[in-house]
Amino acid sequence: LMLLACAGQQLEVKPISKSENPQELINQLDNDIALAYKNQLNVLAPTWFGKSNSSLVAAKKGLEEGDQLSKILDDIATGRAQLVRAEEIARVSKTTLPNAIKARNLARDAGATTLGREYTDAEERFLKLTRAIENNDLNYAQRNQAGVAGGFRDLELRAIKVRTIGEVRRLIEDAEDKGLQKIAPQSYSAAEKKLAEADAFITQNPYQEEKMHRLAAEALFMAQRLHVIAEQSQKFKTMEP
Repeated sequence: LMLLACAGQQLEVKPISKSENPQELINQLDNDIALAYKNQLNVLAPTWFGKSNSSLVAAKKGLEEGDQLSKILDDIATGRAQLVRAEEIARVSKTTLPNAIKARNLARDAGATTLGREYTDAEERFLKLTRAIENNDLNYAQRNQAGVAGGFRDLELRAIKVRTIGEVRRLIEDAEDKGLQKIAPQSYSAAEKKLAEADAFITQNPYQEEKMHRLAAEALFMAQRLHVIAEQSQKFKTMEP
């Protein structure tokens, strides 16, 4: 709460002496913003991080176009102050949203960013929480954290399944499109059973990687076997007795 009260105060911009080298100051702010991005301030305090980055861009442009030194230094000073505010907000976000942040990190580590629109939607819901914190609406962030965390956990599980049994699912779907379930019904049934077994295990044990990958490998073998047996069965139809 103290941090939130601090974050709600007027932005304190510390003036910079005109004896300072503007290029060096810009480089330092650039490095600080890059480090802040690495520390996820772009999502933990998106508005203030964005403002700081905009001030950096303005300072760079001013230096390139030969603006007055006072304006360039003002942009740098403002960018610094905005980044400090972003750091304050980020600390509040980490304290308020530990479950959502953890779930988001696990989903990203699992490869959920490749899931397209579904991941984008989850990310936007997360940003609503941190923007609410920036607007001192701590109640909204706390109230909606569980739903956002649950959404990221679902995406994490989906990403794990895509990574481990995605190729199996694709092969079985391809077999269905080609009608192979009619040509090699027993092999199709065996492949489907192995896929279901692997899928169910991953749902219940998403972090038991050794067994998860073993079951996925067995399912992949059966799915590939289905295609080979169906191909051989097709050849038998054209062979002479």
